[in-house]
Amino acid sequence: MTWTWRGRDDGPDPTAQRWHQVIRPWGALPTSRARRQPVVVIGYPSDAGVRANFGRVGTAEGPNVLRAACANLPAPTTHSLCDAGDVAGAGDDVESWQQALAAAVAAVRAGGGIPLILGGGHDQAYGHWLGTVRAASEGTVVGCINFDAHVDMRPLHAGRAHSGSPFAQVHSWSSVHNLPFKYLAIGMQSPHNTPALIHAALGAGAQLVDADAFHPCQEAQLVQLVDRFLSTVDLVCLSVDLDVFSAAVAPGVSAPSPMGIMPDATFRRVIRRITASGRVAGVEIAECAPNLDVGGRTARLGAAIVDTIVRSLAAPT
Repeated sequence: MTWTWRGRDDGPDPTAQRWHQVIRPWGALPTSRARRQPVVVIGYPSDAGVRANFGRVGTAEGPNVLRAACANLPAPTTHSLCDAGDVAGAGDDVESWQQALAAAVAAVRAGGGIPLILGGGHDQAYGHWLGTVRAASEGTVVGCINFDAHVDMRPLHAGRAHSGSPFAQVHSWSSVHNLPFKYLAIGMQSPHNTPALIHAALGAGAQLVDADAFHPCQEAQLVQLVDRFLSTVDLVCLSVDLDVFSAAVAPGVSAPSPMGIMPDATFRRVIRRITASGRVAGVEIAECAPNLDVGGRTARLGAAIVDTIVRSLAAPT
């Protein structure tokens, strides 16, 4: 792949290093890597699922813009950084993109890394989960926590996947393989979800949390709910769809949210609670569409969330 990591250089002091100075290609054998567990970037440069969902396209450019936004982040101290490049699918065949991502995620997990997927349409969430399940030992319960304005459990279109169907695909696969369906969606907003969709998701066993839960007076209850969910799974795929945030801070998404949540202290404390649990198998940032962004706000927000997550990931014991 073309190496795109560039940024500021504040000198050789290890405490002054930034992502672009320490990140390395994901090519060496696991036994030759540093002792710190690697966080491994995987790009999902596709808007095929967004197009199939009749959304505003542009997420295909998301991975490299998010890389550029992350380049000057301070280097983490508990984990090393690698980049496995971008996955590739067959044009607008969403399932081929998802399967390519699943293979990449499984390979990173098998190599001892934590995938960090930069997208890309939210159809990537299914590939993220599927690859995690494939790499996990038998009997491991893999759940999903999704910060999103949308439930993303809509039916497939004529049997084909799209950016609104990833967790319906997770549910279907789980049912076929007799596995528990563990899905917690946080930040849901009623203008973006029909009553029929909400009813169907609840009937399938999804746990849905409205955006109002991010009011400071509700934070304790939200943390308790997250803790209860984490206690029911062995591993969790953490997904942040940038459209969960207000369009004022995240305009560059397929479906902007005028009344979305803010990336405030409550959000940061909740997401740190999840990442510090030791159960996070992989992370994804979805729906960054640079062509729809304003002044790079959405990409910078995505990078700030990545920084918050990586800094608070539990160090391997």
